[in-house]
Formats: sequence, C-alpha cells, structure tokens
Amino acid sequence: MKEPKKNINDEIKAKSIQLITEEWENLWIMPLKEALEKASETWLDLMEMSKKDDLVIAKLIDYWKYLYKLKKLDQKNKQKSKTPELKTVRITFNISEHDLDVKRKQAFSFAKDWNPIKLVLVMKWRENQYWEIARTKILNFITSLEAYYKLDNNVSRVWNMLSANLKPIK
Repeated sequence: MKEPKKNINDEIKAKSIQLITEEWENLWIMPLKEALEKASETWLDLMEMSKKDDLVIAKLIDYWKYLYKLKKLDQKNKQKSKTPELKTVRITFNISEHDLDVKRKQAFSFAKDWNPIKLVLVMKWRENQYWEIARTKILNFITSLEAYYKLDNNVSRVWNMLSANLKPIK
C-alpha cells in the first residue's frame, strides 16, 4: 500500500489552523501551538486535512489507526476487484464415460471459484467427418453442467475443434 502523504504534527507549516476533533466537532480557528498542545493532551495526532489560502484545516486523529484502516480498505478492494480466470476443459471425440466424469468434477471445482470455462472438443483424422456426433457429445456434456454453468454463446466449430464458453451461474 502506498502510504498517503499527509502532514502530521510538526510537519504542518501554518500560523493558525481550524481544528476538528475526532468526533467531527469544530473547535474553530486557533494558533498551531495551541492545537499541538490539545493533540498531546489527548494522545492523538494532528493531521492536515486540507488547505484554503492561509488557513489549514486539521483533525485530531490516531494516525496509526488511520493508516491501519486504509490498509484494510485497500486489501478489501483488492479482493473485490479480483477477476475470474478463464479455465479450459479439453475433451476428445473418443472420451470414455469415466474420463467425462473426471472432467465434470474438474469443471465443478472451477465453478466454486466462479471461474468461467472454455470447453474444447478436439477431433483428429477421420473423426472430422463425424462433427455432428461430436456436437451432440459436447452439448450433452454442457447439459450435465447446467447446475453450475450456463452456455455463453453457441457451440462454434473451427477446423477440427468445437468450442463453447460457459459462465458460472450466480
């Protein structure tokens, strides 16, 4: 986390400041020395919030607690902004039922993390002439994943490969 640069305590360069307490109560304009004394009496820091011409607005806060809250807020925002990663599940034309179950379990584990998947069925050699059978095979596999995923686009064919994008159901 990049630490925000705010002037605190002795770093504030002003003759008079407008002081605000921790509870946002306005204590009006006073000399800097008097405000620093109030801060030391209450065991708090004096932090510069903003400047208006010659007047500095400062607040009494616990500076380390303020930095801690900023760090926690930054961590929370990073977690929320995490984008799901596109995962690929690859099946073949002559895949056995057991292997399909393994691929299905793999897709379910991706659904737990809310990751979209790209389902790919690759055909080789003479399998290319049976692309309608391959299409039904990939559609059957997609229907078996209906509890967790929905089809984003139609199943598309590119050369010897059928592919479909699936999005997790939220």
